[in-house]
Amino acid sequence: MPGYHGKILVADLSKKETSVITVEEQVATLFLGGSGYAGRLLYDLLDSTCAPLGPNNMLLFMTGPLTGTLAPCTGRHVVCGRSPITGFWGESNAGGHFGFQLKASGFDGILVTGASETPLVLDVNNGRASFRTADHLWGLTTGETQKALKKSQRRMQVACIGPAGENLVKFASIVNDERVAARCGLGAVMGSKKLKAITVSGSRDTPLAFPDEFKELALSSSKILGEAMGMLREQGTALYIDIGMMFNDVPIRYFQDIAFDDADLINAKSLSEMLVGRSACHSCPIGCGRRVSIPEFNLEDVAGPEYQTLAAFGTNLMVSDLKKIVLMNRLCNEYGMDTISCGSTIACATHLCDTGKADYGLRWADPDGVIELIHAISRREGIGNILAEGSLALGKIHGAEEFVLHVKGLEIPNHDPRAFSGMATVYATASRGATHLEGDMYSVDMGADVRELGISAGDRSVNQDKGNTAARAQDFRAFCDSVIMCHFAIVPLKTILDLLNLAIGSSYRLEDILKIGSRAVTMKRLFNLRCGFIPQDDCLPQPLLTPQAENVTDGFVPDLELQLRDYYDYRNWDRNTGRPRNVALRELGIDVK
Repeated sequence: MPGYHGKILVADLSKKETSVITVEEQVATLFLGGSGYAGRLLYDLLDSTCAPLGPNNMLLFMTGPLTGTLAPCTGRHVVCGRSPITGFWGESNAGGHFGFQLKASGFDGILVTGASETPLVLDVNNGRASFRTADHLWGLTTGETQKALKKSQRRMQVACIGPAGENLVKFASIVNDERVAARCGLGAVMGSKKLKAITVSGSRDTPLAFPDEFKELALSSSKILGEAMGMLREQGTALYIDIGMMFNDVPIRYFQDIAFDDADLINAKSLSEMLVGRSACHSCPIGCGRRVSIPEFNLEDVAGPEYQTLAAFGTNLMVSDLKKIVLMNRLCNEYGMDTISCGSTIACATHLCDTGKADYGLRWADPDGVIELIHAISRREGIGNILAEGSLALGKIHGAEEFVLHVKGLEIPNHDPRAFSGMATVYATASRGATHLEGDMYSVDMGADVRELGISAGDRSVNQDKGNTAARAQDFRAFCDSVIMCHFAIVPLKTILDLLNLAIGSSYRLEDILKIGSRAVTMKRLFNLRCGFIPQDDCLPQPLLTPQAENVTDGFVPDLELQLRDYYDYRNWDRNTGRPRNVALRELGIDVK
């Protein structure tokens, strides 16, 4: 089957055995790969009553049909399972070169089942897999783990956890190089299974239906994309600090304020002053990753913080010391923790202290205090043991759930639905909880729309039509996450379809894009329904539905109920049950029990 090796490795940690699941052509036709195929597979295989940190949870590392090819920005992979921080669908997308080497190993994905009693490494190479002890690696940071494992083979790629995953921090991440599958706490799932790392290597090319034509189009489209994305290459995602401040879209003091006078100290220009290089994922012509050095912290050529981290540890905590934010980012990468959830949970705790609801002695604009907390959380020491459970658990302890900024238990990322109203629907309905990655309505309403799919820019401070536009944006991003193609790759739709068709020998058309994406979105909703989802879970925290004074949006707040009615009508889902109606399932060709 062109575009696929046709095999998903199954690694049973309880039995220390491996087997293979065949990639079903009919399922691949409907869902492609990535998180779409993962949604279908895990719905069929995963026991919805399993505890997220119990042995019956599964963890699926998945590639897409273009992974391992020269198509631009297709070197990513996705990790899926039941999230320990939400109890619902967990999904985390990562760049780097792990996805490429996973595909080169001869498998389209790796399904991890069971749990070991002792630490293990899973080695995958050229169609073979084996287990070996990781006792000597347990307790090491992600950097130390990767260095130890890569001694034997330079081309090997490693996805591993650090101490946070071992200690079951609910927002622990999975790290390869310094690229991170960060959200949903799937690193804690690895830790619960005593799986310290997965190594992948191989030399198997992705089979293509029309290799010559594909190569020509892949190279030309990559060249065009690289030329078009010069600003992102030069400044990285930190460029959004300045842009977001203009739109009141940067969180300040736990989303309470609209002004941060020191934003220019942590923006792209300031970050460039410590820049020593750039990094790019496999087959990426952009190279938005920053490499920085901070001699006083003994940091040499390490990953620089992305926008989300600059906001999480900077503006949201009132911290303007960029060098210490770089250190915070490095510590989270080494311990293996999601910077969004970590920063937001610390901000939540600080807010509770600020309002007299908790007494941890935390204060704003205290970078050294934040650094101490990062250490404490990863080790579950003192207050860190409380914060390691996430902000919703913290709010429950103090009877202050209404102040916690989360959806379904997952902390709000650093875009404000009061600045871009369509983000209200995206946050409220996203399968994994609050995420900006399932539908980037903030960029849509700034002009990065996809009009051929009915995803058109509009007034960011209105509610009309935002629900159905957000649904379309979700479907488009779900399609991208099934291909898998990076969201920064602004490639013409015709080119994406041509690349896909040349790769796998298909005849997909423009109208298939949203349908493929909608299938993925729908499967994840069905998964969540099995896990206990109720329609009331599609909500936003009240503070984000409360106007801010003196902002550029004149006190606008989203009308979430209006947006959700439009959203549910567009999807043909039942608003009372949250369930897709049978006619919607039939139109998508989804057959479920």
